[in-house]
Amino acid sequence: MRGVYLVAAKAAAAAAVSIAAAAAVAAAEPGDAVRCAVTIVGGGIGGAYTAWRLAVDARVVRPSDICVFEATKRFGGRIFSVGDVPGYEGYVVDVGAYRFHRTNHPIIRSLVEERLQMETGCYTDSTVQLPMNVTECPSSNSLWATTRTRSYIGNLTAQNAYDLGAYNEDLPYFLTDDQKWGPGMNRTQRRTVASILYGNNSLIPELATRWDALHDKTATYEATMALADEAIAALRTGAYKGIPYAEISAVQIARDAGLSPEELALDSSLGFTPFFQSNALGDLIVAAREAATARMPLPPTGPAATMVLPVVGAGAGRKRAGMVTIIEKMMNEAKAAGVRVYMGHRAVGVRRVTECDEDEYETGSAPLLVSFDNGVKVATGRLFLNMGKPDLVALGSSSEPLTSGSADFKRRVDAAFVLGGSKTYCFWPRAWWLTDLQLTAGRGRAETAAVVGPRYHDGPVQCTDPSDVETCSGGLLVSYSFGDPTGTASGFYAASFGDAPNSPRSGAEPTTVLRANSTVPRHRLALSAIVSDLRVAHKPVLDALNLTPAVIPDPDVCIVAAWYDVGLHIHRPVPRLSPASPEELFAQPAAGLPIHLVNEAWGGIHGWAESSLLSAERALGVHMRVPRPQWLDKLVYDAAITKFNKGS
Repeated sequence: MRGVYLVAAKAAAAAAVSIAAAAAVAAAEPGDAVRCAVTIVGGGIGGAYTAWRLAVDARVVRPSDICVFEATKRFGGRIFSVGDVPGYEGYVVDVGAYRFHRTNHPIIRSLVEERLQMETGCYTDSTVQLPMNVTECPSSNSLWATTRTRSYIGNLTAQNAYDLGAYNEDLPYFLTDDQKWGPGMNRTQRRTVASILYGNNSLIPELATRWDALHDKTATYEATMALADEAIAALRTGAYKGIPYAEISAVQIARDAGLSPEELALDSSLGFTPFFQSNALGDLIVAAREAATARMPLPPTGPAATMVLPVVGAGAGRKRAGMVTIIEKMMNEAKAAGVRVYMGHRAVGVRRVTECDEDEYETGSAPLLVSFDNGVKVATGRLFLNMGKPDLVALGSSSEPLTSGSADFKRRVDAAFVLGGSKTYCFWPRAWWLTDLQLTAGRGRAETAAVVGPRYHDGPVQCTDPSDVETCSGGLLVSYSFGDPTGTASGFYAASFGDAPNSPRSGAEPTTVLRANSTVPRHRLALSAIVSDLRVAHKPVLDALNLTPAVIPDPDVCIVAAWYDVGLHIHRPVPRLSPASPEELFAQPAAGLPIHLVNEAWGGIHGWAESSLLSAERALGVHMRVPRPQWLDKLVYDAAITKFNKGS
């Protein structure tokens, strides 16, 4: 009989020490067995939040009875803050998830700003010098766009958006008279997938008839939340031509409603239409709920509603801290309380405990046994799987909860897929976009392969003198992409230059560092493509400003993050086999088994950390009866957690 390996928790490192350096608080040898009342597999924000809520915030489980297992050497998952870019150490860049919205995402806002007392800054402030108590953050306007070689440019001096408020004959798309828009045309506005799904002219009557009331700024928060509940309940039973909204996508509705391939191509070239391939119900529910939380009372400081991120320091020393600091703070507090943390433990299977296990591993009454790739076994009374679809499927069809989950649960998992994307940041000793282009906020849209969506406010910039942009150096998000119909200007293109696939089994990170003096042929080709496309993409902007491509120098280093195999999820429209909402199934997939899925994939809001916290809080509140966090608004909790955002 193997001995049971029980590890005492060590004291946590000081909060100032990085989580990676301080994470080795527990260790297990190959062949050892560990017993944990509560086991959390995965150290993303959902896993960290679960451990912290149980041990520190709610204090409902003895900390030493909680074990967190992380497959890699870092916490965060798709929240990946990099602070050691060669030559730019200390310039923290979020190569994965990077921001949250103060009203659209009430859980993470309340957690970060109120409970954890962390300072946040305007995401659209390029040098993060603005305090939170500003009236508004800088606007993130679409300053320019190039589509089919034609460019549209706004007022770059005022940083105003380009104007496509009316059709013009130079637009390189073949549109019929019925599809053109503007004064004297058949349509007052350009028809898009979003315009068909949202607004008071939406083809979704359950939303269209309530749209104005949902966005009435004179309405109270309580009244708008009640109206959102009403709308969501109606949407869940609604249908488009007899097809439930959960079983059809916005793109399918738009095409059936007459949106032509040319209209769709124009829409795709200027926006993010790949997201509209998800089932329409999910998008509609999010729209209704966010309209209500927009009326939510906020603390007296800070803009009413905006995108923010964690910041540290003051004055010229104020800088972006990285989204991972949210996780670091929770994990440091959890470890200090006594939660056991195991790094470098990759789960390879979950199964029910058998009689043989009880004898060999002394599992006691624990119903579940988790196996790791290093031979360690964990007997646990409750299991939280903080992982997305790729990692869940990698456990195998004979692993829990896939083996015991219902047919409907398995179908919903199959319907989830990763929407491949990429981010590329490059670094310069002189921030040319601030100095020469004088673009401190806003974004562009290009059709070059390596440079698709630059954002002039996104990147770690530090200035010796905050009032003088000539003293600024740092990084710029030169490309942010999720896909296009051909794939040439998509997340896949950047992923093709990656050093190794980032998959559940590779152990590789999604990042590839490209140095200016690299001797690696693949790296040199990638860097050449980025620099060339950066200048080509900006030619219309440079021409408008009477500048030459020479103002864009070669960068010192670029970092490419390819979230293609593991990344954010959307859920395809598929016929459902039960009336249960997906979130109910994901919260406890197998009847009678205390297993819970906690991840952005399972919370109902694709792409956002809020989704991971939603899934975690539902498992905690509904299935463990953990009391509502005192720092979280009761209306939000009742609607989104207790009722699984199903409306009423």
